[in-house]
Amino acid sequence: MNIKLLILLTFLLPLVAVAQRDTLRGRVMVAGENASGVYVINKNTGTEVKSGARGLFKLPAKAGDRLVVYSDRTVVREFVTGKDWFANMPYVVEVDPKGYELENVQIDRTITPEGLGLVPEGQKRYTVAQRRVKTATDWNPGLVGGVGMLGVAASLDPLINMITGRTKMLKRELKTEEREIGMANIGYLYSNEEITKELNIPAEKVDAFLYFAVEDESLKQAMDNKNEALARLELLVLAGRYMARQEEKEEETQPQQAKTVLPATNNQQPTTKNE
Repeated sequence: MNIKLLILLTFLLPLVAVAQRDTLRGRVMVAGENASGVYVINKNTGTEVKSGARGLFKLPAKAGDRLVVYSDRTVVREFVTGKDWFANMPYVVEVDPKGYELENVQIDRTITPEGLGLVPEGQKRYTVAQRRVKTATDWNPGLVGGVGMLGVAASLDPLINMITGRTKMLKRELKTEEREIGMANIGYLYSNEEITKELNIPAEKVDAFLYFAVEDESLKQAMDNKNEALARLELLVLAGRYMARQEEKEEETQPQQAKTVLPATNNQQPTTKNE
């Protein structure tokens, strides 16, 4: 008889525990989005439900119950219900997405604007400054006319830009852009510290050396061809040439020693004396 009573109580106690609880209406969200198919279990009663459309779920609970929220795509989270959960329903339960470690990542280098059809195949690419110069100097000739008449028309913008000096200004900006790009490319080969250590350029003259180097056509060609070994060799040669010029300038700026002519005595020739 006692065994039957114990079995009966085992089945009835969970039912009584559930009956003493209110219905909690909640919503599961992952990274700010409603999440369906996420399990919510009340550890105190053993009741388990799955979130449906828009992440909504209903579960018997009361303040102080422990809820576990989990799925195969979210991190397991445990919450303790409070009285405010029932006052603001559906109560939002935020969980984090589960991260996955990829075995490998394959990067397809063949994806290009041409390959995606965004620009025609083989079209020349322009920088901002190059595009401005092209626009300012392009006459854009075209055929115009009607029946029995045919002529050629061109934009007057290039002429106006030349008169106003805009073309010259844009070309200066293009030159500055090319110099900055060249200096940035050298920066991929040598840092300022490496230029001082390996190319023997004093730290205070590194910027001046870079301005000198980017104007060299051989270096430009090596950089354009992405020939790193040749570019490094060209920089080594340019470093020696730059320092030689600096030494020549220093010698030219040094004041020459003044000379004094001494008068001749008897039959001696006049002599000079360094002061």
